[in-house]
Amino acid sequence: MIRQGILVFENTHQGARSAGLRVAGLSLLERQIRTLARAGIQRLLVLAPASMNFELSKFVENLDISVERLSWGGRLSPATNTAEDCLVLCGDYVHHHSSLSALLKGGLKGFDLVAQAVDEPPQDGVSQTVSTTSGSAEFAEAESPSSSVSSGAFLCAADLFSPAELGAASGSLQDFLKDRTRGRKIEVRISTPALWRRVWDRRSSRSAKNMLFSQVTKSTSGFVSRHINARVSIPTSKLLIETGISPHATTILLVLTTGLASAYLVTRPDEYFMLALAGILWQFAAIFDRCDGEIARVKLCESNFGAWFDTITDNIAYVCAYVGLMIGMHRLYPETTFYVYLGAVAAGELILCLAFAYGYAIKIGNGSLQHYLMDSIHNVPASEKGPVYRFMERHGFIAKRDFFSFFFFLAAIANCVQLIYWFLIVGLHLLVIGMLILHKKVVRAGRETPESHQIGEPAEDALPVLDSLKAPPPSVEDR
Repeated sequence: MIRQGILVFENTHQGARSAGLRVAGLSLLERQIRTLARAGIQRLLVLAPASMNFELSKFVENLDISVERLSWGGRLSPATNTAEDCLVLCGDYVHHHSSLSALLKGGLKGFDLVAQAVDEPPQDGVSQTVSTTSGSAEFAEAESPSSSVSSGAFLCAADLFSPAELGAASGSLQDFLKDRTRGRKIEVRISTPALWRRVWDRRSSRSAKNMLFSQVTKSTSGFVSRHINARVSIPTSKLLIETGISPHATTILLVLTTGLASAYLVTRPDEYFMLALAGILWQFAAIFDRCDGEIARVKLCESNFGAWFDTITDNIAYVCAYVGLMIGMHRLYPETTFYVYLGAVAAGELILCLAFAYGYAIKIGNGSLQHYLMDSIHNVPASEKGPVYRFMERHGFIAKRDFFSFFFFLAAIANCVQLIYWFLIVGLHLLVIGMLILHKKVVRAGRETPESHQIGEPAEDALPVLDSLKAPPPSVEDR
């Protein structure tokens, strides 16, 4: 797989200016480097005008990518001045990392140059067309929807040119590639959808941000999360990301505070206003719980530490909410000790479930407890799935956080705190029974499929008590 990349900012005033354009909370230069690192590039040469500001955060320094700057017409270090297959990326294009990963995975396949393109131009953006004519690549501004619109990304064979030759070129990147590809084998590789945007001003920057946020919702998210919560969380995340707030700060300020406030209010279910407000805040906690993950994914700053931080803070809110609900039921029925005893048993089951899930998280080395449920469903062979497995797969949506939070909200608005209490009691009993039956198989499946536990890979939303309803784990930058 290709591991070297060349990021090219044109040798013009616009090229020098474009590196500093802000796209979803990051400068274009920093976003490009983070995206290329996520796509798998390990060595990167940034070819840019001498006047371009080249300031990078500490977060980039900790990435698994070495970055070298070269001014147009300058000299390369001996280690970089070697020809090898590489990815060449125009500096004024913003990509979702998945599009570059797919291009790199496809490889050259015997061609000298592979240009990534789409049949129709992206919305709200002007791009360049790329085509092949007489054995060379042709570039022009897109004029019709029928054009093959370039993504600004090109896979180049080692013998097509060297980094030193590109740095010494006097014209544009497109002119250089057009000259070097004469008589060579070229392929225009069509990719759908167009997960890239060309950025040159604020309007195009907003279009790129919208494109990035269009990819934050996982297909495995619950129905409520996808169709209700996302309608509030994504616009909120778009605003928050421009403030520079970190995903951790989002968790504390929006998720933990609203969750704890709801836990306090539910201790007073005899007052309708308090109960209704508790339901509203708990639903907002579920909505905001998407925001930290959305910001982390768009800013490409997920980490395992962030997963643990997010998991622990969420579970603090859940435990407090459960205790608050028990206090509230005792307030409603002070003479009935049955509710207290039953709640205490369920609390013990909750501790047991958390012990199983945290133990599993430590073994697989990932702080997101959602893996426990997802591995039990997806990584256990079908031949080993009995009635319990089939029940979990068919009715697992009930255990997801988005469903539970929405149920909590509706029941609180309807002044039916008893429904919330019995939902948790019955749910915890079923959960602990299922975990006792499935635990050994889940642990074995987790050992056999360690690649499914990489940061950024896990699915969103799962058991509310265990934080299995989380989106891919967020983390804070520059830690």
